[in-house]
Amino acid sequence: MVDSRIKGQRGEYLVRDLLRKHTKLQFERVPSSGALSYLKGDLYLPNDKNVFCIEVKNYEKSPLTDKVFTNKTNYLVQWWEKIVEQAEARDLEPLLFFKYSRSKIFVGTKRKPDNTNYFLISWLNCYIMLAEEWLMKESVEFTHD
Repeated sequence: MVDSRIKGQRGEYLVRDLLRKHTKLQFERVPSSGALSYLKGDLYLPNDKNVFCIEVKNYEKSPLTDKVFTNKTNYLVQWWEKIVEQAEARDLEPLLFFKYSRSKIFVGTKRKPDNTNYFLISWLNCYIMLAEEWLMKESVEFTHD
C-alpha cells in the first residue's frame, strides 16, 4: 500500500522542480506541509512576495471526469475550493497543480490563458491545462514588488 504522505511529497518535489526549470526561481516546499499559520499551500518562494498560493495534489485516479459536476465525489472541486479560500485569506491568487498515476502534471488557475489549450470549469472560474505547456507559453510572474 502506498503511503499518501510520501506520494504527496513526491508530487510536491515534481512540481517544485518543474517550476524551477521553467522559471529559474528557487521554489521550496512549505515547511511542515502548510501547517505554519502564516504560510499556506505546498510551495512558495522564500524571501519574495509571492503572487500565488500554490497547492499540489498527487492522486491515484484522474479528477478530470464527469464527476466534476458533483462536488461531493470529485476531489478537483474540493481541492480548488480549498486553495481559493486559502489564497484569498492571504491576498494571493490560487494555483493548483495536480497529477494522477502515470499522468502529466496539470495546473488550475483563475487566469485565462492566451496561448495554451485549456478547458474552463465555469462555475469555479478555474482554467485547467497541462502545466508544462502553460509554463512554456504563458507569461506568468510569480513574484511582485
